[in-house]
Amino acid sequence: MQHSRRRFIQKSLLSVPALGSLAACGGGGGGGDAAMTNSATTGGQGAGSSSVPYTLSSADPSSGLTQQGTTLISYSELAKPAKLQTINDPDFKTTKITRITDVKSDWNSQFAIPAYPTTQAWNCDETLLILYVSGSLGAGGHDGDFALFDGKHYNFITFLDINPADVEQFYWSTTDPTALFYVDNNQRSGTQANALTKANITATSTNASGAISAVNMTTTVLHDFAADFASGGALYSAVKGYGTITTVSGGEDPFAMSLTNDLIGLGAYLNKNGPGGSAAYAAFSYRISTNTVGQPFTVEADVPQALPSGAGTYFYKNESNVYVMDAVTDAIKYTIAYDGTQHSDMLRNAAGDDVIAGPQFDGPGTNATLMTVNLTQGGTPKVLISDYPPSGTLLSGRAYKAPGWVGMAMIGCPSGTNGNCQGPQPKAVGTPMTYLDQEVLIANVDSGAVYRVAHHRSTGNYGNASQSNYWAQPNVTMSPSGTRILFQSDWGAENPSSPVVDPNAMIDTYVIELPAYSA
Repeated sequence: MQHSRRRFIQKSLLSVPALGSLAACGGGGGGGDAAMTNSATTGGQGAGSSSVPYTLSSADPSSGLTQQGTTLISYSELAKPAKLQTINDPDFKTTKITRITDVKSDWNSQFAIPAYPTTQAWNCDETLLILYVSGSLGAGGHDGDFALFDGKHYNFITFLDINPADVEQFYWSTTDPTALFYVDNNQRSGTQANALTKANITATSTNASGAISAVNMTTTVLHDFAADFASGGALYSAVKGYGTITTVSGGEDPFAMSLTNDLIGLGAYLNKNGPGGSAAYAAFSYRISTNTVGQPFTVEADVPQALPSGAGTYFYKNESNVYVMDAVTDAIKYTIAYDGTQHSDMLRNAAGDDVIAGPQFDGPGTNATLMTVNLTQGGTPKVLISDYPPSGTLLSGRAYKAPGWVGMAMIGCPSGTNGNCQGPQPKAVGTPMTYLDQEVLIANVDSGAVYRVAHHRSTGNYGNASQSNYWAQPNVTMSPSGTRILFQSDWGAENPSSPVVDPNAMIDTYVIELPAYSA
């Protein structure tokens, strides 16, 4: 993943009583290693291994899809749909696309987007989802707010008054549909709070169609790291002499918590930059169930992240190698030739092994649009899509109820794979056709199967644009069941023969419903 995060304004937190609840998604609650609800075991995890702590989906994300191989697909004109309008993709005819937001009319802001591909947008039973709204355009505009939606009807419910460490640093529980975790970076009475917090968001009413229309929220502090910074604390020696610690976060490129909702990788900002110019952190892990703070060490930009299994941490220090480490001692278990600075994500495969997957641009091994590495067993990378990756390739492994499945989206050439994208304005060459460029796809890291499913039509993050818009990159995000995919788009390729690259375009969120999805 590339260091291109955005910071937002911190706010105070509102806590209100919880009056209702949603059904559990699986065993146990959000904190610690949850009770198990299915018999599938992880395999190969060693000490600390456990069964998969969530109910697996009965749906096959690829059901009803056709493998297109590397064939060029038509890239047809398609008018931007109205809010909540569902359309059929004219080129990938098996998928439906629904526009969720109208960011200008709804909030007088410029973009409403999934926070990031590594972030769970949906809760575990997919009844709620969160988008990030920002870019206020004036009076009434929202800037840096988290919008809560009904996860199946897609109606807006409310803005959540939470203040995580950064845009993408909130974490839905994999077992409790009401539970949301984040490190609260509020300031209360002039005192900085750096508390790992669990919010419980409960439905209080529904509308005539059965959609959730109101919620209440309460919060519980699971661990306040302020005590660890004090003399005698677990982090005191690592932060001593750096002044007041104002931020505890997942670093500049965070992944999710462990799928057990137990282990999280964090860093205390040391109020300075490292030699490379990015923020310096005292990095550490924290395990909720045992209240254990791992051995801290100084890093720049990126901190070790929890493996999905919770059995250890994953860390990339440079563009040549990634490490699998012990979460407490930082002892290196494996060193793997893989460029972790790209837009990768972690997931578990069908055997329960931890896997990293993503594109490799001029990495230590073979260039590839999609490469995977088994982090539980180590070994050599596996190439699923050998083509050199188009610019703006992002990947999501958030389909944790459908192990092994990932979603991807690529920007590439907005006028099609056969277009001319050498200059700031993409130009069509003949009838626009695509293979990977401008596409959304799903893939299975075990079987190697790849299914291309839609065009996202977002152009503002075009690599050769005179002014590229970061927020227009397609933050493709899989649902837990793997049957739906979120992405944002400025819809600049309504007509691929004459795409518009506008850094000031409105950017809305859309959801792809695969044939396997059933509301």
